[in-house]
Amino acid sequence: MKNQIFLFSILSIFTLESAIGQNITYNQLMDSTNVDTQKVIKLFENYIRSREDTLSFNPYWSTVEQKDHEYFDFLESEFKPSLYMGFPVHVLSVKNDGSEYEIKAQFTFCQENQVPYVLATVNYLVKKENGEYKLFNILTKNRQRWQFQRVGLISYYYPDYHEFQLDRAEEANQFIYKITDIFDVVPISFEYYMAGDYDEIQEIKGFDYYIGMGGRVKPSGKAAYDKIYCAGLGENYLHEIYHVQIDQHYPNKHYWVTEGVATFLSGASRGKPLDWHFKRLHKHLQANPELNLNNLLDYVNLDEYTDYHYGIGSLVVKRIYEKGGWSLVKKLMKSGQSKEDYYKALEDLLGVSQSELNEYIREQLRLESEGSRHSEK
Repeated sequence: MKNQIFLFSILSIFTLESAIGQNITYNQLMDSTNVDTQKVIKLFENYIRSREDTLSFNPYWSTVEQKDHEYFDFLESEFKPSLYMGFPVHVLSVKNDGSEYEIKAQFTFCQENQVPYVLATVNYLVKKENGEYKLFNILTKNRQRWQFQRVGLISYYYPDYHEFQLDRAEEANQFIYKITDIFDVVPISFEYYMAGDYDEIQEIKGFDYYIGMGGRVKPSGKAAYDKIYCAGLGENYLHEIYHVQIDQHYPNKHYWVTEGVATFLSGASRGKPLDWHFKRLHKHLQANPELNLNNLLDYVNLDEYTDYHYGIGSLVVKRIYEKGGWSLVKKLMKSGQSKEDYYKALEDLLGVSQSELNEYIREQLRLESEGSRHSEK
């Protein structure tokens, strides 16, 4: 059964259905009879319905942007598995300023209790390329109102109120060369978007709303292929820089390895230093002795500031590094993606079986929190 879009009674809509079942609806568009508007609408419909083939050349998206970016739709990776995971799409407006169009679309459905569930409201740019209308990332247009500065491999974009810190940008570049040398990969250039509030980042990317929006403003960031988006963390959010530079070269690793190595190497996550995560986890585990860390990977979020995979994941990496240096860490990073692979790697590389993890992790966190273990990266 198809999901239904929640509709307010004041809206006039019409519904189009594709052969693959994607549901697209529209608000009443003031110039829907205009020939160019009809072309833009059809372009958008065709693109939404072509999303099952995300990495091949897409005839509805800018050829130039596809040449410049393997993952050319910057909105796609916002959600897991994708923005285009099957939500019905409701087009709120199609705006024309004479030379280009902006499409505002909502990814939403109506739940059984008649309450709407809105994943996101997003904006697309449409303009002509070689005489034909194509979709473009609206980020490229929106960032023109921000400041720009390139330092080494990093192209920084930031709002006017931000006072650029060159020393932090230089530190970020030094970190890039350090980690790419460790893992023997070629460093890449990338874009870095930063602001005081992550909602500002989302707005410039093209999001009017996204699920999880709002709440208390706190440092946060995300890496997406050749881009970093961060709020409240300045020019040197090393954790996400690691993800951009290294992750693609080591795809056969568990998520806890990914986050553990990033946190260990950068010395921080979500704006908090490594020892802060250790101490917070140690205190939490002391207060909850019933938690069984033998099933370590069953645990996800501790609170809004830390997750188990940051603190414990980085602790595991630290112990492996202390035992065998980067060569042993690299073995961990090639150890497989499944839960079973991760537990086996800990047994092979640390000598700790899954049945011993609860006791081992608690003791190692105690040692770190009390400052009795020290090592240099």
